[in-house]
Amino acid sequence: MRIVLAEKGLDWISHHINLVAGEQTAPEYLAIHPKAVVPALIDDGQPVLESTLICEYLDEKFPAPSLRPDDLVERAPMRCWARIPNEGLHIACASISFAATFAKQLRAGFDDEASFLQRMAAMPDQARAERQLKILANRFQVPQVQDAVRLHDRLLADMEAGLENRSWLAGEAYSLAEACLTPYLERLDRLGLSPMWVGGRPRVADWFDRIRERPSYDSAITAFVPATYDDRLKKLGEGVWSEVAPILSTA
Repeated sequence: MRIVLAEKGLDWISHHINLVAGEQTAPEYLAIHPKAVVPALIDDGQPVLESTLICEYLDEKFPAPSLRPDDLVERAPMRCWARIPNEGLHIACASISFAATFAKQLRAGFDDEASFLQRMAAMPDQARAERQLKILANRFQVPQVQDAVRLHDRLLADMEAGLENRSWLAGEAYSLAEACLTPYLERLDRLGLSPMWVGGRPRVADWFDRIRERPSYDSAITAFVPATYDDRLKKLGEGVWSEVAPILSTA
């Protein structure tokens, strides 16, 4: 969402939701997003939910500059790439992130076990809470987390193939395909998992390098995340590659 806002030069107001403290389960936020997940966009007093749908909404409401190919033939694959997060990638990314660092971060935010379990019990999606507790206990040994790693690997393989004869995923212009998928490669990179493409998938590596050269990357990602959060994420993610590499060797 922030990437699209930056690409279009739109002014907006940020409201940080502290996930560790459970602010996403507060009644005020549940009134906006009943599933207690972020992000959510409020425009003209109305909530727009789900990242990829928010990106499409912004591109339709603010059409210049357009982030959709003019050619309808190219627009179809753009939509296919852009919807991938909703087809399991987002949950997979959350599983990897939780196994690598967020589980430690979340548990460290509570002084006692009772308070922590109370926080988990307050989650509207109890199936998600159960998954998180399993991952907290077993990290990358959880089959769901291993499947999540393999899903990302398949995505990177598809991207490498898709970039063979084009500059960007949906043609010769940057599009919503890039905006929707960038956060997932960014998360892998922050967790020290760039070996999944660096050295073995040169087109993806070049794609990501060009993504990071765009002004929208600095304003939406680099400048947005507090340095303390970024440093903590990288620190807690150290050594994750050694746990992920064996999973990929059996993919």
